[in-house]
Amino acid sequence: MVKPEQPDCETLAVIAHSDIGLYQTYFAALEGVVAQLQAPDHSAGLAGALQQLGHVSRASLVSLYLNPSTQTDLARLVSVWRDKVCRIAPVTPDYLRSIDYAAFPFLTKTLETGKLLNTALPELPLAEQMWLAQLGARRLLSIPLLDHGMLFGFLCFLDEDESLQRGSTELQLLAMLGTHIAQALVRRQLEGALQGSQQRLQALVGATGDMVFELSPDGLIGTAWASHPALPGTHALTGRSLAEALPANLASQLTKAVPVALLTRRSQAFNCTVPASNGLAWLRVRVQPVSVDEPGVVVLVHDISGLMQDTAKRQTLLDTLNLLEEAIVDLAPAGELLESSSAWARLRGVDLREALRDVGKSLFTWIFPDDAPQVAQTLTLLLQTHAETAHVRFRLMQQSGDFLWVEARLLARFNEDNQLQAIRAVLRDVTVAHVSEEHLTQLALYDGLTKLPNRLMLDDQLASAIERARRNNTKVALGFLDLDQFKQINDAFGHRTGDQLLVGLAQQLQSVLGEHDVLARWGGDEFVVLMPDVVDTNELKERAESLRSITRQGLALDGLDARPTVSAGFAIFPDNATCGEDLLSAADHTMHHAKHVGRNTVCFYGDLLHVKSLGREHVAIQARLADAIRQNKLQVYYQPIVRARDGEVFAVEALARWQDEKNGWISPELFIPMAEKVGLIQELSDRVAGLAFAKLREWRDAGLAQRLMLNISRSQLFAPEFVSGMLDKLSQYRLRPEDVILEITESVAVTDYSRQLKHLRQLAAAGFQLAIDDFGTGYSSLSQLHEMPATIIKVDVSFAQRLNTEEGRRVMQAIVQLAQGLQMQTIIEGVESVETARFLQGMGVDYLQGFHFSEPVPCGVAELWMRLGLGNKA
Repeated sequence: MVKPEQPDCETLAVIAHSDIGLYQTYFAALEGVVAQLQAPDHSAGLAGALQQLGHVSRASLVSLYLNPSTQTDLARLVSVWRDKVCRIAPVTPDYLRSIDYAAFPFLTKTLETGKLLNTALPELPLAEQMWLAQLGARRLLSIPLLDHGMLFGFLCFLDEDESLQRGSTELQLLAMLGTHIAQALVRRQLEGALQGSQQRLQALVGATGDMVFELSPDGLIGTAWASHPALPGTHALTGRSLAEALPANLASQLTKAVPVALLTRRSQAFNCTVPASNGLAWLRVRVQPVSVDEPGVVVLVHDISGLMQDTAKRQTLLDTLNLLEEAIVDLAPAGELLESSSAWARLRGVDLREALRDVGKSLFTWIFPDDAPQVAQTLTLLLQTHAETAHVRFRLMQQSGDFLWVEARLLARFNEDNQLQAIRAVLRDVTVAHVSEEHLTQLALYDGLTKLPNRLMLDDQLASAIERARRNNTKVALGFLDLDQFKQINDAFGHRTGDQLLVGLAQQLQSVLGEHDVLARWGGDEFVVLMPDVVDTNELKERAESLRSITRQGLALDGLDARPTVSAGFAIFPDNATCGEDLLSAADHTMHHAKHVGRNTVCFYGDLLHVKSLGREHVAIQARLADAIRQNKLQVYYQPIVRARDGEVFAVEALARWQDEKNGWISPELFIPMAEKVGLIQELSDRVAGLAFAKLREWRDAGLAQRLMLNISRSQLFAPEFVSGMLDKLSQYRLRPEDVILEITESVAVTDYSRQLKHLRQLAAAGFQLAIDDFGTGYSSLSQLHEMPATIIKVDVSFAQRLNTEEGRRVMQAIVQLAQGLQMQTIIEGVESVETARFLQGMGVDYLQGFHFSEPVPCGVAELWMRLGLGNKA
């Protein structure tokens, strides 16, 4: 398999620069939120903080739930902010004003472990789904509020747009905001309980000078030479006792220290605080015995308020860093460890004393060897580009031999000569997030059953292979492989055996592939083989034959000796196609030809009857196809499309069929592409439309109201007179545009999108209803779907074939919800069993089509289905 290319330094710099703006936005929000939470008016401050959170996170609604002081199994709604333009319920229902944690176990379990819950409505359990659905929300983000690891509430972000995505960096910043909010709330609670003490500790003033006075053994103050703003003036001290003249705290400690100093003839020192006009004054008090006629002491009072204030700030900063559980390390330019916070010891899995020995060692001492080049490249980037920040993820080895995934945010420090002086690194354990991301990548790019690459990953690999082939003047071979008679195996032995067969077949096929070849699962029982960088095409037939032969060795499935066969079709770039899409199409048509000529066969596109061939048989078939079109020898069959809820026939799809005088029935998979390649497709389509309109007129006269679905080719859609010609033909048969639904394949609709959109809008304006056929194979964007004037989505048959897997069911649910969100109806193709039909009915699908209800049939049978319906199969 070809490994994806690593991003270069320039790309990493762009990523780092984009993160800076996100950090700046959230740090600005952090300042605003903290300021709001510190406001005197607590309720107004909470509301303002939630409003800022809503704006920065683009959420539709933000609410704060806190546990009552005496309960841990309940959370009450404290404050809520709602975007004025959103459609989420404006008033929170009573049952959501007090959340019983036991009623929402999935939410509670996630929050209690300190994790963010960030998911869309369909992915939630039923309890949480009902919560969001009744409010009109489509996405939920919950952030736990923890105090020493204990959950005391949570922040809830609701979005009405299910597609809203927040990247890992933004989620980490939201988690940081949640941590600061939790600290602010806990601090406010403590401030409320200790309000009297906090008023005296609000600010510490700087020292004003030492105070000196004499003190006799009996506790009377003698001469005072200087005073302190927090203490009485010198004139108020002389001749008075300690208890009368000084604050009780200072007087009490002096009363204890003086006898000791006189007895031991040694100075005594202590610290104490006294009330001052603007808070408390910290005093360092020294009691010095003196030798005079009468024993006594001199008391020196020094203000250390500034020093104590700095110490308190530094301790607060250290405590905050430890609460965040992020390790802060300072590195020399070459990567040596200069200093670290206590969280570094936790990351390393050692105690604090052991972590102190790490100073002076290189950070690469603990980096997993495979990740060291990437970290070195990032440090070099800081040095060479003078960038202020960088970002890197690597594995950090622990004392036990295990490793953590660590995310490092690097901040460079430059001196006045613009030389890199040091690097501050903020390290965070992201092991859980990294594993989750890898799991999501596995789901997105790999087939859940066989673990092979899926269509999306194959598309990327194919594009890369073709680009290399163009650059290096090589070739790319691509083959479609279809398991023969797989449906019969499933029906006879069950889906479990069928799945085992697919997994075993995938392993067999991979065993004979080259190192750089790619085997992907296309869907159902179809696989695709990508052979890049081909230099000699002569060996391709031998390699393709080895794929067919390996499957004949047989598989043991629950005691059953299965010997499956495959039909394979191969095409070559650039010999048979000029782009990836055409190469896939050519290989697909070749595979269908292989099945048509007898199965268990390998065919190459170059050996088939196509436009470039000069064989007599090909020319003869072409000629007979042209005659069949012009002499009106084609037939039209009709496949019913039924309403999911009751089985009534909603419409019938017109499909071309050709019975050749010499070869009998010719597969549409063969003659439709042939008509496209020789320029007969428009004429063929016109003939089908004429026959179908005439039959529809007969059905209308007989009182049938079902609509006709008609496939439109690319050449028809681009024809300047297509719309007017279609309207004229309808008028000829006394039909209206509303009687017809035009099907345009997704790949055609998104090709030359701006030009196609103009034609599609003309059709919609004329009164035709439009359907996007083969949806899910053209990879149209949401913005394109939103702009298209189509009202129906026909989901490609491959998606129905995957409903026996959990991944396939989730994908189908996502497609249906997408269509509902765009206010489009859905037709699911490929319904071949009552189980599939029932599942899709429960999902809310509008219409169903497939062999379970009826294969394409002549017009007489179609008319019977339209009259009687197919409710017995729904």
